[in-house]
Amino acid sequence: MSDITVVTTFHKPGLDQYGQRFLNSFAERVDKKIKLLVYAEDCNPVNPDKEQITIINARDALPKLNAFKARWKNDPRANGIPPEEIRLRRPKDHHKKFKWDAIRFANKTYAVFDACRRSKDWCVWMDADTFVHSDWSYADFKQQLPDNVWITYVGRGKGSQTWPECGFYGLNLNDSICQDFLKEFERVYEDAENGIFRMEEWHDSFVFGTILNAMKDYYPEVLDYSAEMYLKEAKTGGGGHPLINGVLGTWLDHMKGVRKNEGRSRQKDIMVNRSEAYWNQ
Repeated sequence: MSDITVVTTFHKPGLDQYGQRFLNSFAERVDKKIKLLVYAEDCNPVNPDKEQITIINARDALPKLNAFKARWKNDPRANGIPPEEIRLRRPKDHHKKFKWDAIRFANKTYAVFDACRRSKDWCVWMDADTFVHSDWSYADFKQQLPDNVWITYVGRGKGSQTWPECGFYGLNLNDSICQDFLKEFERVYEDAENGIFRMEEWHDSFVFGTILNAMKDYYPEVLDYSAEMYLKEAKTGGGGHPLINGVLGTWLDHMKGVRKNEGRSRQKDIMVNRSEAYWNQ
């Protein structure tokens, strides 16, 4: 039986808005053989199951994250302001600060790097603004993590030129290709001047997708949960909410963006027929 470790992180506002609800739903509905590592950023969540869930003080456990923030805290590039050449090239969207907010999303990537060192077999990232709405057995969970692939992720369609939806992805730690991916993923943050800042955008999903796309051309043994769902050969592929429209929607909701304020995804987000009771309330 493979070990499966899920990892997430959140800060105090996130804890209050969605994080505690996620922890409670995980403890209530995910098989106890699947463990959860929580990197708490200056907050104190209530642990609903200390056997299944480990809560870690992110500030103490992630010295490389602390160093990254200290190194780039005064650099506009790392705080949502792209360089002039990008602003001139992209007049329609350079104001969307999240696309260049490296410090904000580094909390997530450095938690993944550390969790992978603490884990074996499979390490799975899951956004804390997800909600486990239905019972999730070990067998069903492991079925989403086949051992013949080195990574799993939620894509946006075969023709997509945008980044993956990184609310959920799985890393096969027993695969050498996955280990190479992780080394490069961490390198582009540790050597940001020659790494993320040479990319077109540097939020975590874009960075993840850039490295993934470069590697899967040579190592195509990957699982895209959306591969058969979004077949349209379009620039933006499957659009903005692929996680809940694929197999993962069987167990998960993902409160992306303003949905955090509403506590669930919207009916208009559903593009497929879903039979689960949660989606038909």
